This record gives sequence, structure tokens and C-alpha cells, in this order.
Amino acid sequence: MADKISIGVRYCGGCNNRYDRVAVIRRLETLVPEVEFVTAQAGTPYLAALIVAGCPTDCAKRDDISVPTGRLFKIGGWEDLLPARDFIKEVCAEACAKQEERSLTHEQVLEILPQRPPMLFIDTVSTLVPGKEVKASFSVTPELSLLKGHFPDNPIFPGVCAVEAIAQAADILLLTLDRYVGKTPLFMGIKKANFRKKILLGDTLEIYSTLLEERVELGWVSCRGQIFSDGDLAADAEVTLAMR
Repeated sequence: MADKISIGVRYCGGCNNRYDRVAVIRRLETLVPEVEFVTAQAGTPYLAALIVAGCPTDCAKRDDISVPTGRLFKIGGWEDLLPARDFIKEVCAEACAKQEERSLTHEQVLEILPQRPPMLFIDTVSTLVPGKEVKASFSVTPELSLLKGHFPDNPIFPGVCAVEAIAQAADILLLTLDRYVGKTPLFMGIKKANFRKKILLGDTLEIYSTLLEERVELGWVSCRGQIFSDGDLAADAEVTLAMR
């Protein structure tokens, strides 16, 4: 990222003169150069903060530091250096993911997916973090020709199409990664498919997919997907795709 992530730092009073608290932060600066460590100011929001203590009394004040829950880390000595590094890297990864998050219009969906009606089951995407997670939507409308045969007097969105919708959400998750641009996603497998509620004409579906496993060298990926209709879980499945 172009801009460094600011992490707040609050030092204890320095009653242990054998422990150089500032040196710990200087070392962290070399381990996570994408981060800027700043003195934590009361009431200023930070993605995370470090409490650098060095004595049993743990005298550093922290109740005025504004960070999300679970984003305050205490460094009590050099033995906490690597755990602190891992904590900060996790914070950075989450921050990067939020910056990558975006939405897609129907026209943008068409630019990504190779499927077309009547086998296109994604209208728009409200949340997309490439290679991680996606939330898409699809409206079951009378224009969907396959409903005329399934069933003529009782239109129900087919379960096989629900699995295809999950797969198409996974397709978007993958085809927005540079390594899969231009590839055609093909089914390799379907596991743990469950159909819990009928999907009917007029329903608007929320379709979720998250990455489970990826074998880049083989070009195959497994994803977990769920479909909700009117807030209820309608279908879920694991799909494995070959990116060819």
C-alpha cells in the first residue's frame, strides 16, 4: 500500500532501566516496514495499539486508547517481539482486504463471467474481496425461461441451478485474481450440497462464497457457498473448480 498504516504505541513509565522499550519498537519497524508507529493519543482512533511495558506493575495507561476490540497488544519484553510482529501483520492484512473490497454492477459482472442467460445466475455483487469472499445477488424473475419447465404450474428455481449460482459466485471470487484472468472455470466436484428451502418466483437471492483451499500449481480451487432467500438459508454447498 502507498500509505503506511498507523499503529498507536503507549510506553510504561520506564521503571525497569535494563529494558530498552524504544529499541523494541525500532526493531519492529524493520520487521513490518509498512507500518508507522506513533505515540497513542487519547481518543484518537487506531487500527491497533501496542502497550510497551517492562515491569510487573504494568503502569501504562490504556483505557483512553481507541482501538477495535481485540486490537490492543502488550509487549512485556523481547520475547514478545515476534508475536507482536504477527499481530501487526494480521492487522495489516485485514486493512488491505478492506481496501480491496468493492462492488460490481451487472455490466461488470458480464465482463467477468463467461456465462450468459439463461444460465447466468448473478445480477450484481455488493461485496467482493478477490480470492477471499464475495456476496452477490440474483432475482428470480418471470423472464427466467427455465422456470417454464420447472414446473409449468408451480415454478421453482432448480436445486442444480442453486449450486450453479454458488459456483458462479466462486467464479467471480477467482476470476478477479490476476492469475485466473481469462480462464474458464469448470466443475470438478460438489460436496455437502443441501437444499433447505424452496426458491420461488419473485425471490431475491443473496449468494455468498468464500475460499476454502487452493492448489495454484494444479489450477484447482475449493469454495464454500451459501444462498439466502428472505433471510433464510435456502441452499449451501462446497464446489471444486478447475481453472482452465
